[in-house]
Amino acid sequence: MGREATISYEQVAAAADTMKATGSKPTSRAIRERIGNIGSMGTINRHLQAWRAGQERQIASALALPAALQRSILDFMGQELAAARAALESDLAEQQQEAADLATENERQAADIEDKADALTALHAELATLQGRLGQMETDLAAAKDDADRERKAAEAARTELAKSLLRLEAMPRLEADLAALRAELDKERQGRVSAEQQAAVLTAKLEAATDRAAKAEAAAIGAIQEAKLARDATAELRGNAEQQAAVLTAKLEAATDRATKAEAAASGAAQEAKLARDEAAELRGKRTGKAG
Repeated sequence: MGREATISYEQVAAAADTMKATGSKPTSRAIRERIGNIGSMGTINRHLQAWRAGQERQIASALALPAALQRSILDFMGQELAAARAALESDLAEQQQEAADLATENERQAADIEDKADALTALHAELATLQGRLGQMETDLAAAKDDADRERKAAEAARTELAKSLLRLEAMPRLEADLAALRAELDKERQGRVSAEQQAAVLTAKLEAATDRAAKAEAAAIGAIQEAKLARDATAELRGNAEQQAAVLTAKLEAATDRATKAEAAASGAAQEAKLARDEAAELRGKRTGKAG
């Protein structure tokens, strides 16, 4: 609702003079209608009361006349005052009506002001609510920005991990080839170790057989040596006996000596074979230990 236009005393006085000249009674409502329904009733009524006070002062100044004339005038004025009293009573009734109208308008304006105050209070409450919502929205916006920043960092980390995964995937064929080569080399070494173990087992068996033969040859050689010694002793003992016994013993001695020589040769060969077998077995054990390490 817009603010009412300001009305001046001159406007109200001019309208009241015009109405009085035309014989109509100036009232606040009539003056307001005459000047275009502008201004508040309270302002118009205040200006109208000031105009009426001015009219009464003009009447009082007109009464300062000679005594005879004054009496005539007073008689006339008595009549006029009686008529004026009736008019004033009518004006009073009208003033009371105007006061009632003013009171009604004041009540309406008070109600309007109260409504506007209520509306203003509601607007303040709505403003506070909106400010609260705005604060919450700002908080939510900040939280959303933080979430977006975290999601952006997580996306960057995911892209980095994806790039690393792609690099690993690209390296997979080469790694698989290296793994296949390592497996082939491992199989080859395993086969070599099995073969070496088999060879070692064979050589160990040969070594054991050669050791057994060498032991037997050594025992035979020892027996032959003992037998030769016995033969030599017997020969020496029998040499002083008969010539015929010497010939027999000489033959036996030659045979025993021949057997002892053969036994010594066999023992020497067996010892050499045993030594070679030991060396070969030691070499194979060294190779197997190196591959196992």
